[in-house]
Amino acid sequence: MNPLLAQFLAEANDLLAQVDEGLLQLERVPGDPELVNEVFRAAHTFKGSSGLFDFPELTRLTHAAEDLLDAVRGGRLTLDSGMTDDLLAAFDLIRGWLAHVTTHERLPASAGTDAAGLITKLRAPLGGEAAPAAARTAGVPAPVIDVAPDWLAWLDAEWLTETAAWLATTSSTLRFVWYTPDTDCFFRAEDPLHLVRQVPALEKLGVVQPEAWPAPEDYDEYTCMLSFVVVTRAAMGELNHLFRYVPDQIEIVELDSDAITRHLSGEPPLRAEEAVSVVVTAVIDSEVSADARAVLQAAHRALTLEGAVAEGARLRSVRHAVAAAAWALGVPVDVAESSPDELIATVVRLAGEAAPAPVAPIPAQLQTQAVAPHEEKEPVGRADDPGGQVGTRVLKVDQEKVDRLMELVGELNVAKNGLTFLADAAEEEFGSRVLSRRIKDQYAGLHRIAEELQAAVMDVRMLPLSVAFGRFPRLVRDLSRRLGKTIELVTEGEDTMADKDVIEALGDPLVHLVRNSLDHGIETSDERIAAGKHAAAKLTLAAVADGDAVIVEVSDDGRGVDPERVKRKAYEKGLISEEELETLTETEAVDLVFRPGFSTADQVSDLSGRGVGMDAVRASVEKLGGTVTMRSKFGHGTSTRLRLPLSMAVTQVMVFSVGGQRFGIPVDLVVETVRVPAGEMSRVLHQEVVMMRGEVVPVIDLARALDMPSTLAEGADRPILVVSVNNQRVGLLVEQFHREVDVILKPMEGLLAYADEFSGTALLGDGLVLLVLNMKEVLGLAARVA
Repeated sequence: MNPLLAQFLAEANDLLAQVDEGLLQLERVPGDPELVNEVFRAAHTFKGSSGLFDFPELTRLTHAAEDLLDAVRGGRLTLDSGMTDDLLAAFDLIRGWLAHVTTHERLPASAGTDAAGLITKLRAPLGGEAAPAAARTAGVPAPVIDVAPDWLAWLDAEWLTETAAWLATTSSTLRFVWYTPDTDCFFRAEDPLHLVRQVPALEKLGVVQPEAWPAPEDYDEYTCMLSFVVVTRAAMGELNHLFRYVPDQIEIVELDSDAITRHLSGEPPLRAEEAVSVVVTAVIDSEVSADARAVLQAAHRALTLEGAVAEGARLRSVRHAVAAAAWALGVPVDVAESSPDELIATVVRLAGEAAPAPVAPIPAQLQTQAVAPHEEKEPVGRADDPGGQVGTRVLKVDQEKVDRLMELVGELNVAKNGLTFLADAAEEEFGSRVLSRRIKDQYAGLHRIAEELQAAVMDVRMLPLSVAFGRFPRLVRDLSRRLGKTIELVTEGEDTMADKDVIEALGDPLVHLVRNSLDHGIETSDERIAAGKHAAAKLTLAAVADGDAVIVEVSDDGRGVDPERVKRKAYEKGLISEEELETLTETEAVDLVFRPGFSTADQVSDLSGRGVGMDAVRASVEKLGGTVTMRSKFGHGTSTRLRLPLSMAVTQVMVFSVGGQRFGIPVDLVVETVRVPAGEMSRVLHQEVVMMRGEVVPVIDLARALDMPSTLAEGADRPILVVSVNNQRVGLLVEQFHREVDVILKPMEGLLAYADEFSGTALLGDGLVLLVLNMKEVLGLAARVA
């Protein structure tokens, strides 16, 4: 793939996420100018980057979205839910296109058809395709294109050339500001740099130094000797308001692509009377199929410049030019009797059909410094000053490379663990305690390095929970509108970190939980008001670090779980017996929602009712090595807590032997290891138990559960590994305890994929394969054997 395209795709996700997040925030805080500017800047940056590639449908769609956002930003329109729906739908379509581009490096064949309807919807609030004419009729003046001033030379010519090429693909203009602060402005409490930083939609900032600086002995640090050239997409009204206290120190001009191009070429400004002849010349002397857009732009200037077009020969020339451009585009139109306003509408419509020319990327600033709006700029160090680094140095690395590095860390752990076996062999087989001690010393040093390397790689893989939470503002908005409910989403602890694999695997369980809350847990506004609650429900996503685990909680203030109804539904579906129906506690009844096939929905819909949601949540979380618990108070709400390991890449396991075979259990499940005299073992209802600190702990013979021979002597002490599964303590009778080791857990595949009692395999330092037990399945297997 083209490296430039790969970089665009990588950055596009962030820009589209900014647009989505900003649009959702604008629904909650309508009219916030800073939010509008942020969304517009993200959409504008995305459109500008997309112009680098031959994706005309993508550029046309983003241009339509940008025009709508520009109208909202300029105060000509008020963003409503319908416009937000159309904008979100447009960027969803773009997101799907980019997924196709990632694989095929081109847009889908249906892109043009798919985009057409959305473009029409996006342009409808602007007056449809004839928006400029309609706007002009409504009293909004068309932009007045000024003559490029001489001070434009302070801007880099290469940047101006590329900006003119970019503007040529749109009907947009830019505002250029020349700001010359008074030399004694500081004594009037004016801060020119602070004022410049407040310019919205800043495209370029040039700092102009004086032709000659005074001698050091004559230099006055309280005298302002700098001037500024500002390029912005902000409207004239915004600029006049910003510089309202220094009107005599600024000069503002509005320029389009042609004005900038003529300035760069040294040509005199185009007079209004010449505009029509330029159109005709472009039609006669050039290949219209290649220059249709340029012809249309010239026609638009000829029609909008005051006094440029009158009835007669010149107006007929414009009609011929527009008809020729339309023919070249394969969109014949009849403009024989069109008025100037009708011609403008036709030009705008045809410009949307003309394929935009590729736009070169804006290069690094050469003669001027770029300053982002509303962003404080740190002092820049000298080039020879190693401490002059500004900002954080960030290196983007492909995810596969990080995964490969993690695999190598796992291999290093396996090799490191092999030294302990080698030390034991040196002492037991060769009788060299000195050599054994030296090997162990080397192991200690290597172990420290391996742990630090593992921690460093883990830090690289860590992502904030905001990555997982990011999809839910949009999901909650769409589903709440669909269900007719008013719901406020609150997120807490988004900066809590977890491994990328955990973050990615957490997505589906959270979607199930959120959908369940929206559909089952939260009432309609009328029901909430009748129950004495606030009409708007509150759904909270919270995350917090807990040692080597992360806790994610989904809670709502809805109707809660009715334990009696849950028990009755479970009994009707045959999930519990009649005895359990009478004896289950409220907590146990709430836990029934995780049973396979359980659902309280009376009708199956595309949201719920199939009985697979909550069961899938528990299965997914337990597959990650985590746990799920639910608390609910009927009438007040429900809270579901997920406890997940921080990382799935490296697992620490406790190794033990059963029937001459070594097995492992994740250390997170281990409570303690004990040796109990055989005489202290008891039996209750065919179940072996042991009394530990006043608590009766059931004991499972792992050899019997796994159908393996037991090698324990009759009267020998019983090694018992106490584990905690689903908040229940269970003792596992084993033969011998070994050490704790860090392993890379591999899933069961091939012929052993059916063996649910094993969660995976790992390679030990001595070359043997370790089977890691899935304790939930082992307990179920032991119950069946008993």
